[in-house]
Amino acid sequence: MGELINRPSINQDWISLIFFCNLIIIFGLHYSDTNRFRDLMKFYSSNIYFSRYISDRNLTFKGSFNILSSFLVFCTLSNLLMWGIKQVSDSIFYPFEFYYVLFCVVLFGLFRFIIVQFIMKQINQVNKINIYHFKSFTHATQFSILFIFILFFNNYSGISSKITLGVIASLSLLWLTLQTSILFSFIKSYPRDLFYLIFYLCAVKIAPWFWFYYMIIQPRL
Repeated sequence: MGELINRPSINQDWISLIFFCNLIIIFGLHYSDTNRFRDLMKFYSSNIYFSRYISDRNLTFKGSFNILSSFLVFCTLSNLLMWGIKQVSDSIFYPFEFYYVLFCVVLFGLFRFIIVQFIMKQINQVNKINIYHFKSFTHATQFSILFIFILFFNNYSGISSKITLGVIASLSLLWLTLQTSILFSFIKSYPRDLFYLIFYLCAVKIAPWFWFYYMIIQPRL
């Protein structure tokens, strides 16, 4: 694929620091729980990973591995958002803009998680939703690692942005397929709780992202 060459830009040095921090987080995951990290990277055996690591501690997202995974997901989502905006607006970004987006993503993610837990506790559905959360969170962590390396090679090699966009779109479609599969398995396991699932998806899971788009992303376009 050729020698990696950093694309010249007076404003791109900070991006190297972002990728380096993401690499540290990935190594931190490996160091935190080597066996779990290896199992996490076996994309073809997610069901084995679920059965092995679903526990009260993981369902409440406690522990260094879960915290690092969360931050990796936040960083990756911020990177993807900035990369996508750059493709649309073709503008130069500065460090404070990325940090602002990252701060908003983290704040939004934590606030959303707290709201979900509060609402689900009130209707006595928290344990069931947490199982869905854990499976969804696992896929998010797996794909975050893939996306980070894709963005890394796009930034430091001569790969066309169109090719990168195609790969990202394909992986996003695969992620969406896996999410749909988890939802159908949830419906199959708890058919009587379909109303709560629809409420969760529409009012708690999907709707807040529209607010995030209109408040954070759209003004930058």
